[in-house]
Amino acid sequence: MKRKREDAAAAADGEIPAAAARMASSSSSSSSSSWGAICDDVVRNIFARLLARDAVASMALSRHHRRLITSPEFARLHCRHGAPLPRPHIAYVATAVVATHRDMFGRVKSLEQWAEQRAKHGFGTGAFACQSSYDDPEQDRSWTYHGFHVAGDGRRRGTDPMRVLARQKRNDQNYVGTCNGVVLLAGKGEAEDDDPSIGLLLNPAVAGDEMKVSLDCSSPDKRTNYHISGLGYGPRTRTYKLLARKHEFVLNLKVYPNGRKTRGRVSGQPLYIDRADELVVYSLGTAAEQQPRTVLAGLDNDKIPGRSLYMDGAVYLLNADKGTVLAFDVDDEAITPIDLPGERVVVEGGGEPRSHAKSDLMEMSGHVCVATADGGDETRYAIWLLMGDRRWERRCAFRNDYLSSAAKVAGVWDCGSGLLILLQSGDEISIVIHDDVTQEVSHLDAPPNAPPEEESDYRICWGYKPTLVSPASIIGDGELSQHEQQRRDLAAYVLAALKPAKELDRRMGQHAALRTVCFMEFLVRIMQKLPSLLHHGITDLDRFY
Repeated sequence: MKRKREDAAAAADGEIPAAAARMASSSSSSSSSSWGAICDDVVRNIFARLLARDAVASMALSRHHRRLITSPEFARLHCRHGAPLPRPHIAYVATAVVATHRDMFGRVKSLEQWAEQRAKHGFGTGAFACQSSYDDPEQDRSWTYHGFHVAGDGRRRGTDPMRVLARQKRNDQNYVGTCNGVVLLAGKGEAEDDDPSIGLLLNPAVAGDEMKVSLDCSSPDKRTNYHISGLGYGPRTRTYKLLARKHEFVLNLKVYPNGRKTRGRVSGQPLYIDRADELVVYSLGTAAEQQPRTVLAGLDNDKIPGRSLYMDGAVYLLNADKGTVLAFDVDDEAITPIDLPGERVVVEGGGEPRSHAKSDLMEMSGHVCVATADGGDETRYAIWLLMGDRRWERRCAFRNDYLSSAAKVAGVWDCGSGLLILLQSGDEISIVIHDDVTQEVSHLDAPPNAPPEEESDYRICWGYKPTLVSPASIIGDGELSQHEQQRRDLAAYVLAALKPAKELDRRMGQHAALRTVCFMEFLVRIMQKLPSLLHHGITDLDRFY
């Protein structure tokens, strides 16, 4: 019995080969020998069915388990069989601008300098309060917090983020999309140091693994650049690919009534404009090529947003100007335009009809989802699902009597026999609950001082599923060389001294994004009580605010 206990302890510590050898040499422990020699494939398949955070926690069992779980084979297996997040849940990126104390001190100093300059020239300082936004750019030390959160994921501390994203100061990247558990951020292209052709790949479920991706294929005259718009994975070719919009700086030509164009500055506009020209694809990893390939030409400056939705080997983009959804097959690199359901909005006076899209692309019940103006009426909204045969199916329709006609559907969630729909227009938010049985629509006011102040304060990560896919494996770095591993270990040792400062930044960012975090948890708690309590307390919940 003593020998059996020693062998079992050795197996738990990862010394499986040694323990198995000792067991095999003893005829009295044949049953223990068969237990200690469990095939690694069986172990992988067991752990591949766990949630990502549980699989990561299992690495503490032994060094052998750690090697199994961190292997690329296990990451691919877990991506196929890993348990999804519990429903209901909301995966999202919360964004907040954080101003440090040094930044506030710099603003005060700049205001004092401004007052002194006014006094030197004999002007009064009565308008001091009106100039409070004046600031010296050199003193601006504010930064943007990006925190990845999952509301309703069952953790004890649901308000804590799974991961703080993009901790670098002066970071102003936007959420683009998610694919196989990897989140993609990219620049917006609104400033000189905000390059939209540079993206950041990271997996919120795996700490300390971030990789930059770049489409550095600009023309020598700097008149061509790329805006990253999506990330997708081809299951047949096992290749990750970036989807991007190719922009060109072209002359801003005047157009006369007879159709003739001439070179000249348009009043109030620059001589050159940034024009979306093509949609291109760029392979990552070992299959990467030097130049992107064009998959769709003639965009005609269509306003395609910098966010996309990945599902089942395809990346979906919304082209509201054309009234279509672009479905990009990652393996075949083919684009299929799918017309949006419904009719475009007719403009009074005979102008060109406007887009009837009332939302970005969303995901519901494993299908692409979108909201449109129902029958061209901007006061009525319809929720549509894209079925497997590329056919649209209307899920529900309701009248928007709560916000302006410019309100967008920020989110929609299936709660069994009912839908929870989130409407937002600027800083105004309204919650709509649709009963599928009775077709009745209920309205719930948002709690005061709780909703996000701006639409840009959060981005819902539709289709997110936690995995152990490493960004390094997407880029194609594979196994690190001994020299590179030594460099990383050295950097980790030195940068550990900055951990308290990073922790302070994290807490400041969480505090700045607290409204968004609390509101998402509020929505999930409503979903948890639907549809059973739809007519027994949920619809009049706002009277208790």
